[in-house]
Amino acid sequence: MKTRGKVIVFFAIFAALLLAASALAGESGTVSCATQGCGYQTDLKIGGGRASPSVTGYCAREKKFVRVKLPSWADYRKPQQCPGGKEPLQPIYSGGEMAKIPCPKCGNLSLSYKRRLMFD
Repeated sequence: MKTRGKVIVFFAIFAALLLAASALAGESGTVSCATQGCGYQTDLKIGGGRASPSVTGYCAREKKFVRVKLPSWADYRKPQQCPGGKEPLQPIYSGGEMAKIPCPKCGNLSLSYKRRLMFD
C-alpha cells in the first residue's frame, strides 16, 4: 500500500473511533441557575456508559430532568418520550444545551452546566 493509501486508512480509522467515542461516553456534572435569588442546582448525568445506553433530557410539563435507558446505542438520536409517555423528551446531548432549557424553579433561561467527570 502506498503512503497516500495508508494516510487515508489512518484518518478513516481515526474518524470512526472519534465518532464512536463521542456516542458512547457519558458525563456527570452540575446544572445551576444564574438568576439571582433562585438557587436551583442539581447533579446531572448526560448520556450513558458503553454498556448502559441512555439519553438524558428535559420534560417541560413536569419541569424535571430525566435519564431514559435505551435498548441500544442505535436509539440514542431517535425521538424519545418522557416517562409515562405523556410528552416528547427534549434530549440533552451536551452541557451547552442547558441555555435552551428554562429553569425548573424560576422559569428563566439562565441554566448552565459544569462538567465534573467523563465516564464510559
